[in-house]
Amino acid sequence: MDWYNLTQEDRPLILIVDDSPLSLKVVAEILGGESYRIALADSGSAALDFIAKTRPDLILLDIVMPDVDGFEVCRRLKESPGSASIPVIFLTGHADSLSITRCYNMGGVDCITKPFNPAEIQAKVKNHLELTLLKNGNGSSR
Repeated sequence: MDWYNLTQEDRPLILIVDDSPLSLKVVAEILGGESYRIALADSGSAALDFIAKTRPDLILLDIVMPDVDGFEVCRRLKESPGSASIPVIFLTGHADSLSITRCYNMGGVDCITKPFNPAEIQAKVKNHLELTLLKNGNGSSR
């Protein structure tokens, strides 16, 4: 999908959730030039509040946060019919197989490990947005 040809309000909305201001800034900058709309939340509870009002097209969700961790946020999203279909890509500093497996078992569609690789983030976000469009019948394969 060529996001550049979409009007600003039609561009995919990505919610980035991380308690680290630096991580939020880095991921937002990586995706900022990709013609997405970006929203930021610095905690799990802030993310849940945002999602209750505005439905993002994709969520990049840190696992380790002090208030409500990423796994709990994802669990709540997947239990609610209004948010269950939003794809969640977990952001984690833990690259061990147990942590990665738990990301998928909790309902995540993918996992990105820290430190961030810009090309990996851009590719995974683009792929999962396109898969969601195709799954919902709103896109066409290229």
